[in-house]
Amino acid sequence: MPTKIGLIGGTGDIGSALAVHFAKKFDAVFIGSRSEEKARNTVEEIIRDRPEEAEIRNHLKPESNEAVVQACENLVLTVPYSAATDTVKDLAGLFSENQLLISAVAAIKKSSKEFVAANEALSVSESIQKLLPRIKVASAFQTLPAPILYSGREIDADVFVACDERDTYTRVAEIVSSIRRVRPLYAGSLELSREIEGLTALLLNSAQSSRLKNPTLKILSF
Repeated sequence: MPTKIGLIGGTGDIGSALAVHFAKKFDAVFIGSRSEEKARNTVEEIIRDRPEEAEIRNHLKPESNEAVVQACENLVLTVPYSAATDTVKDLAGLFSENQLLISAVAAIKKSSKEFVAANEALSVSESIQKLLPRIKVASAFQTLPAPILYSGREIDADVFVACDERDTYTRVAEIVSSIRRVRPLYAGSLELSREIEGLTALLLNSAQSSRLKNPTLKILSF
């Protein structure tokens, strides 16, 4: 297990939620933002919400996105879909070979009545891989409900992982498995990341139409 991990754009809902769980397993969890002050405020808010949890106080580190990329070999991109590609472009010169970048971006948009997949020519993860050909890119975490994760409750869920190499999957699976009772499942190559990124739309629409609260995915085998 690596000792540190970085969240690029980690001040939003899913970034903060993942940080809560990563802090239990990693010695340093860097929460990045374009504004270091915003990152600092996010860490302070998480600590206020969990005053009794020493791991939170000791392991969360606020930084700029640039500093996070330079400090960590393993990174998770948790910015909104609309900002994902531009964020990576701005940081592209700071990445180094053998780094791992997991995109947790949900490539969805709101139509008149429902959420739909963005349906671009390339998925966010594929676009990132084109921008950063020397690093390992994967897609994961899109189907985990941030409010439940942030609350600290255990969640019995599966996370699909798309990436091009099995050794990359092994690295991602170790990170996914650091969240108790969350199971990684290898979906296939990065080409399948488009399907994974769009799953959030199905969950959000099901929540609205069927009155489900914080739905997630669990794959059963019979």
